[in-house]
Amino acid sequence: MSLSEQVAAVRGSVTVSTGEHLVCARVAGGDAHELLDRVSPRQLFVRSGQMLHTLLLDDAAKPLADVYICCDEDDYLVVAEGMTGGELAAYLARHAQGLAVEIADLAQSHAFLCVDGPYAWELIADITTPDIIGVPYLSFFRDDRFVCFRAGKTGEYGYDLLLPRDRVGATRDQLLSTGIRLDVRAAERDALDLAALEAGFFNVRKQVRPGLTPVELQLQWRVSAGRSYPGSAVLEQHRKSPRGRVAMIASVRELPIDAAIELGGERVGSVLDSGWSHTRDEAIGIALLDVAVSHAGLRGFTCGDIAVRTISSPAINNRSLYVDPQRHSFAARDKVDFPPLVRPSW
Repeated sequence: MSLSEQVAAVRGSVTVSTGEHLVCARVAGGDAHELLDRVSPRQLFVRSGQMLHTLLLDDAAKPLADVYICCDEDDYLVVAEGMTGGELAAYLARHAQGLAVEIADLAQSHAFLCVDGPYAWELIADITTPDIIGVPYLSFFRDDRFVCFRAGKTGEYGYDLLLPRDRVGATRDQLLSTGIRLDVRAAERDALDLAALEAGFFNVRKQVRPGLTPVELQLQWRVSAGRSYPGSAVLEQHRKSPRGRVAMIASVRELPIDAAIELGGERVGSVLDSGWSHTRDEAIGIALLDVAVSHAGLRGFTCGDIAVRTISSPAINNRSLYVDPQRHSFAARDKVDFPPLVRPSW
């Protein structure tokens, strides 16, 4: 399938993809909570079966990983994007001095499959139990075959399955065969990245640059003030004097990464991420702009000879906002009065 067809499947039905961008570590021992509280920029208050969405930062407050910290009874699972399994385990070990913890790199033995789309919940229910429709966002449950994390970064329903590597092929085949009635499609990472860009999700693999912190990246909701963690002192300085602020942009052509953005002949920012949105039929992206002009609805920017404007995030009106697992189904999708994926004002 083409990239546009894969993104359309994310928006309209269900996709299955390999989660090579995700790794997981288990942290066990009497001081597991203390270790993760040391490195978590957010206060670590999470009950068993719940997930805390935060970041891992270096000493310069640069995001290293997009992270879910998951409470698994007395232990924790740390699901990370942006690090290898070895890098994640090493990062945790560096901050574990004096603590009674055991850190296991599960990336050596386990891998992820990702199920996304407005009817992803229906496919997961088919291979597990109908009770899946009651599992809230940022929670997880165990099946005999995998651990299922309800997360996803496409704006649609998303489930990330952690399972032994020797079961990935069979489980993927089961998902694809079971999902035939749901018009399931296999998707590549590029399609999910583009869907995430449309939905306004942060991409740690594409949008991070030296000197940028959660302040500039509009991720302050993932950090707590008044806490000590790697990079916290630097982050406080950026709060007082940010280097700029990210904003969503649109243009008639895809923009070169790191290219300068100008306004009135003066440089006011640069492109961090860009891609062609088949949903909108135009290019969209994320730009770091001067704070004074990092607002939606502004025109007059240029990137070389390309006109650029700022738009509101998210760039699409994703279907999952209107799909209720208690009332809807893929078979009866034509009976749902969906609004346009792109509103005229966008």
